[in-house]
Amino acid sequence: MDGMVFVDQGGRCPDPGADSADPEKYKWKALLTVAMGNIMATMDMSITNIAFPTFTRIFHADITTVMWVTVAFILVNTSTMLVIGKISDTVGRKRIYTLGMAIFTMGLLACSLSRGIGQLVFFRILQATGAAMTISTSMAIVTEAFPPNEVGKGIGFLGMAVSVGFILGPIIGGFSLDWLGWRSIFYLRIPVGFLSFLMALFLLKPDRMKAGGLKLDLAGTLTSSAGICLFVFGVTQVRDHGLSSPRVHFLMGLGLVFIVLFLLVERQARNPVLDLTLFRNRIFSRAVWALFFTFVAAPAYLLLMPFYLIQGRGLVPSRAGMMMAVVSLTTMVVGPISGSLSDRFGPFRFSAAGASLILAAYGLLLFADVGTPLAALIPTLILLGMGIGSFQPANNSLIMGAAPRHRLGTASALTATQRQVGFSVGMAFTGTLFSARRSLYESFLLQGGASESSAAAQSIPPAFHDVLLFGIGLQVVVLVLCLVRRSGTGLPPGGRL
Repeated sequence: MDGMVFVDQGGRCPDPGADSADPEKYKWKALLTVAMGNIMATMDMSITNIAFPTFTRIFHADITTVMWVTVAFILVNTSTMLVIGKISDTVGRKRIYTLGMAIFTMGLLACSLSRGIGQLVFFRILQATGAAMTISTSMAIVTEAFPPNEVGKGIGFLGMAVSVGFILGPIIGGFSLDWLGWRSIFYLRIPVGFLSFLMALFLLKPDRMKAGGLKLDLAGTLTSSAGICLFVFGVTQVRDHGLSSPRVHFLMGLGLVFIVLFLLVERQARNPVLDLTLFRNRIFSRAVWALFFTFVAAPAYLLLMPFYLIQGRGLVPSRAGMMMAVVSLTTMVVGPISGSLSDRFGPFRFSAAGASLILAAYGLLLFADVGTPLAALIPTLILLGMGIGSFQPANNSLIMGAAPRHRLGTASALTATQRQVGFSVGMAFTGTLFSARRSLYESFLLQGGASESSAAAQSIPPAFHDVLLFGIGLQVVVLVLCLVRRSGTGLPPGGRL
């Protein structure tokens, strides 16, 4: 049988002990378990950035070295998820998720005991491995736990957990640094990590091992990991060296070569890391690319809005953070509602509606300048949060619904990988474009007689608008992908094949 999971005639996937378990209760137990892990993992991506100035002072290291605390995490996390997803399809998602939570928690302990920047970076790699194991399997666990007509609801609640993690990271990190020192951003989370591990151990259903054991495509594993790692590393160098840098060209080019080799290897592999036949389903393929382009466009807002609010408008960081939180809070509220409605009325409508709202919000932000009242920005930020909260659960439901049951781990890991790579690419190009356009506008303002401080502030909105146009262009592509997906294989309202 081709897969870890044995599917009955009704499309469900019985596990050991499933007959005695209450499916209605289990789906919420599974959701709560993976939601805890996702909060921990997403919080970790943002909580360390706020400690960079402290790390430079404590470890007597420059900012380039300290940035490896985050860069190493991103590289390992992103480059291993596809392989981990494949392994989880074979050995079981509970096993991978639970082991990942244990490794992640041990990484927290190790990071809190670090005595140098080198040790801290190494232990962050350990953490990243654990985080990749939890993130890459989470959506598959939720998809299996919820009935086909409620998958959107489950994914919507899971998305809410991700938003919670991103909101809590900087808040907890800031208070911990102020009151308890840098080690506390790691050791304070150990009890929660241990609790998440116990929940996974005792609440998730046992796995059934695929017949024949684990057979991993070594060539595919090496080429996929090397390709994604080199490409993303090259992307991270754009900020410091620019798009024209030979270093950036070499790293990104070599990464793309390995990715092409990976695709060629997978076409011939008997047990591929990524089953390319998934992309024959036009719904799956278009939904995956819609997700990718959405996250490439996201930094047009996420990366640059703080510059506009703090440097362009003169807001203190805490007030700017409250403005930014409007989007995440709206997403938290809308996500589960949108997911539930997409189960009932179909994910196509809600993914297209979400993409339209995001596009509209980016368009409205084009009118924001240094004189725009902050109160007038709030409806636009709410609109953006509604768009994200509507698009992601429905789009992810389409991806998971179009994947066969025995490939859910692969689909879940591919979704997480596309999200990470897309956001990394978006940050690099957005940052480069913003810097170039801001310098140009600042030069024009100085030539027109503006003071340096005035030119610095006034150059931000037009540069922000130019980058938003880049995001708008990508979001138009996303909307087109959402609107034409109906031409693929038909799906019932819940999105399940």
